[in-house]
Amino acid sequence: MPGPFANLSQLVQCSDEELESLVEQADFGDFVASRDLPPLRERLLRLERERGITELHRRASDKVLAAGARLVETPRYIGMQRCFALSPDGRHLAIASNRLDESHGGDVRIWELATGRVVGAVGFETALVGSTREPSCLQWSPSGEWLGVILDQVIIGVLRTFAGTQPSFTADVTRRWGSPPAWGVIHPKTVENTGHLPAWCWSPDETHLFISTPGPDGALGCIVPFREGTRVNEDSDGIRWCPARLDGQPSKSRPHTWVRWSPDGSRIHGYCKDEFVLDPNTDPKPEPHPSASLIDVRSGDLQYRFDELKLPVAFSPDGASLAYGDKEARLAHGHTSRTVTVLSKQADVSIHAVEEYVWSRDGRRLAVLITGYEYPQVLVFEDGKFLCHVDLKRRSFGPSSRSGDLGRWAWSPDGSMGACLLREGAKIELWKVGPSPKLLRRLEGAGRIDGLAWGADDTLVGTGHHDIAFWDVNTGQLRFQTSLELEPGRVPPPEDWNPWPDEVARFIPTERGWDFTRAQPDGTVVCPPGSRDKLEPRLMFSVAGRHAWPWRWAVGTRHARWEDPAPFPVAPQEEAAFEERRVPVPEGETLEARDARHGKWGFLKQYQAPTRPLDHYRADPVFTHGPAICRANLTPYLGKGVMLRQTQYGTWYALGALLEVSDEGILLHPRAPIGSYRERLLSFRDILWIGPAVPLETPEG
Repeated sequence: MPGPFANLSQLVQCSDEELESLVEQADFGDFVASRDLPPLRERLLRLERERGITELHRRASDKVLAAGARLVETPRYIGMQRCFALSPDGRHLAIASNRLDESHGGDVRIWELATGRVVGAVGFETALVGSTREPSCLQWSPSGEWLGVILDQVIIGVLRTFAGTQPSFTADVTRRWGSPPAWGVIHPKTVENTGHLPAWCWSPDETHLFISTPGPDGALGCIVPFREGTRVNEDSDGIRWCPARLDGQPSKSRPHTWVRWSPDGSRIHGYCKDEFVLDPNTDPKPEPHPSASLIDVRSGDLQYRFDELKLPVAFSPDGASLAYGDKEARLAHGHTSRTVTVLSKQADVSIHAVEEYVWSRDGRRLAVLITGYEYPQVLVFEDGKFLCHVDLKRRSFGPSSRSGDLGRWAWSPDGSMGACLLREGAKIELWKVGPSPKLLRRLEGAGRIDGLAWGADDTLVGTGHHDIAFWDVNTGQLRFQTSLELEPGRVPPPEDWNPWPDEVARFIPTERGWDFTRAQPDGTVVCPPGSRDKLEPRLMFSVAGRHAWPWRWAVGTRHARWEDPAPFPVAPQEEAAFEERRVPVPEGETLEARDARHGKWGFLKQYQAPTRPLDHYRADPVFTHGPAICRANLTPYLGKGVMLRQTQYGTWYALGALLEVSDEGILLHPRAPIGSYRERLLSFRDILWIGPAVPLETPEG
């Protein structure tokens, strides 16, 4: 590697006047992005804070981008984030997510921790990406050059991490023997050859994958050769099935929930949440239970299966140790499953429940998050010996991640500090961990965060279903934070309003509708003038596919420019947004019929019915989940059209006329899509947000 393009230490410490001279004299022919871009970017950010964007920013951008870079937009809105994986060097976080409408497709995005921006993305138009059911559906290879992800709950796809291209390798081996056995389902033909969600892992030399799935003759998983450009199935050459014999007999074990390959390449260790013997002739039927096991790579047999396992569970990074147990925390030898020590006895605490086990990166330290009979706390062990407990002052842990990829405790890369997510005040506490733990600082802004990862560049990242935040652990300052969910009162715009129908729509809300935007790889950004301030912070050039360079610094050079949208008129709606309708009252109505009418229509005689599709409206004002959704706030809108979003899992919106408001809920016509038809009213507790419907204006250009 050539020497630095400039004196990096002098670059960081110099004055603004000296900086200009250094940049002019620098030899950008020797510029190496991984080494030189971060310090140059940091120095120019400081200059921007002091003087704004200068000519020096433009000159430096012209030189840095001359070798080529792609413009990438950090999205404003995406669907639910499903899987998370921190890169081996701790500088990038991969996230698999749904599309906004959650009906089809998904994306894998690469976030740079130092800037909190997206530097790469791969979209899948029809395939479901990742899963929230089990951990490790998204995994980096040991070198970080490859990224594997589960597609459609069955296939493992591997892509070049920083190339921005579709998977160049797939493995689809869970269908033939992985489908549920005929005796295990009511309608076996409906699931025949559909496959299952597999646990999988990389070999340490990146030449193979292990995929845990039933195989021929009772096999439990297979070792698949990894070669770029190949598509592997059960009939492919080179697949080696692991017979998984235990003490010379078929183990009849269930596939793993989670697996890893040992660093020396000789063993594969993992656990299964619901182990039971797959034998229809067994009577009485065994109860499902967790188990841990170890596969010898050479023979493919089990070295042990540990059926006394209790969740939660965590193997150390090298697989040499196994922490487990819910009421009693234990440490076992990862190669034999024999108990090494009872951790809870060492700490002399009474445990109501163990929440999580979290190993440091080097495997020396173990954090045990417990709920005691009095209050929660974190027990810390070093080399299997009790070190200390972190006193949380009777505060509870934050919410837990659905996928299990990230936890509520994160170790610093060197294991000397830890971060703990707390529920009270939506805060994160940073601790110096030792015989006498010391609270370093509290980080604000952790609302809706349920998982933490401590990466390189002094960055802590927090993730949630629809949120992501990046903190500088040295200062406690937020580097970037965003909700990736639509604002309350909004639903995705109509598809025919998108000026670029062949691309995923990007849009920014306006008072009367939406502004559609387009960021092209060459640096051209199409955006109406009124929304440019909102879009600009999310625009970054991806240099070498890994490093973010602010697009705004290049405006005025050949690399970046704004462009007004071309006219794209949408036919205006001819009918009025609402129509006055009367509740039908038959002549000579009986008391019984009147009561039935009141039950269906409330007590109104007329109401305003929305006439357009739901996505042609927004809600304003908006009342959000909690005390604000109440009778007093909603009564003024009786007989009016309203929009709402329900709180059930998934994305469910409703548009209709508000016919009745009680102390407990509302009567909507037509009924909301999700809810019990035995219940006349939609309960307030099932509404995420609600407000009177306001029609949107169609785009004009």
